[in-house]
Amino acid sequence: MNKLTEAELQFITDMGMHTQGYGLSRIAGQIIAALIISDAPLNTADLMNLLEISKGSVSTNIRFLEMLQLVERRALPGKRQNHFVMRTNPYDSLLELKIKQHQEAKKIITEAKASIKNTRAQEKITELERFNTLYDESVKKLLLELKSER
Repeated sequence: MNKLTEAELQFITDMGMHTQGYGLSRIAGQIIAALIISDAPLNTADLMNLLEISKGSVSTNIRFLEMLQLVERRALPGKRQNHFVMRTNPYDSLLELKIKQHQEAKKIITEAKASIKNTRAQEKITELERFNTLYDESVKKLLLELKSER
């Protein structure tokens, strides 16, 4: 990877801090940023050197980002090491995961609403149900907008 500009280094730092607010590790955010700004796939050694992190940290966070379907592993001709890139349309995958999570939450909420009889709890469950419905609708709308822009 070429020498990074001050703006690129700041982007990596800022993304690391930002993603912590979403429950991801700082390193996961830094890896995302590095892959976004890189012109070529990066291997483990590239990420270790760039981010000054251990091989284990790269491995753990890459697996997590693969699970979220944001990053994919590639084998390059003549290279033994795996290389990593941002997936095509990675944010679609992230939104689809959120939709799935909220469908699962809907089942839990429906079961709770049917079985919990406490009036105050019912009010809170109804409020949660409304939030979940609005959130789910907005994520689905966002996903449709992203897909329609392509």
